Amino acid sequence: METRYAFVARALAEAIADGRHPVGSLLPNEHALAEQFSVSRATVRAAMRELQASGLISRRKSAGTRVEAAAASSASGFSQNLESIEAVQQFGVETERRVEEIADVVADVDLAERLGCQPGQRWLKIAFLRLKPDDPAELPICWTDVYIDATFAAPVRARLSGHAGIYSTLLEAISGRRIVEIRQEIRAGGVPTEIAGALRTEPGSHALAIRRQYVLSPQSVAEISLSIHPADRYRYASRLLRQEAPGS
Repeated sequence: METRYAFVARALAEAIADGRHPVGSLLPNEHALAEQFSVSRATVRAAMRELQASGLISRRKSAGTRVEAAAASSASGFSQNLESIEAVQQFGVETERRVEEIADVVADVDLAERLGCQPGQRWLKIAFLRLKPDDPAELPICWTDVYIDATFAAPVRARLSGHAGIYSTLLEAISGRRIVEIRQEIRAGGVPTEIAGALRTEPGSHALAIRRQYVLSPQSVAEISLSIHPADRYRYASRLLRQEAPGS
């Protein structure tokens, strides 16, 4: 089964490859593409991120979406280009989660250091594999341990079975507050022995470890996620722009 955003991304990539959108031209805006493919603008934005991560397009505010290449780069694996809280949330919607463990935990010294919290803090832990929905038999994208502040443990447990998105959107619905910040840390590491089998890779093999702390207004860390991405099936794309000096 092909996801909506993957279908849009593939259709646009094919249109670029056969010259309907030549290199140097601008793609139609999000609204026009949403109408063309009968999808939401959020789905169009997810498709644009895939094309941008593949090197096919570039996007600049007030300048539109420019076609940069006729063929995608040859890098393999899953690609993320996450430039906003909404993009992280869309990633949760467009991939599949397979829960492996749910448990109440108290952070010891080691876990507190990994989470960036105080020892003794209580959390609801949800461990899961992240998969591509169009091919669940393919190698998993990552293993993620999510830790939700124990204050929200009971209402989160009650709604887990019916929630497909990332857990921060569930926290927003429960609390009536918004996630205002995601603090992200990425480092190189190895795949822990205890999850290597689930990830179908060798223990200690190269991986990217990503920690995200989700800050709920007003400035309280309500959720922390620790993700392990095997290096040979994942890449993280970002774009840095120079900010012009005032008056330049």
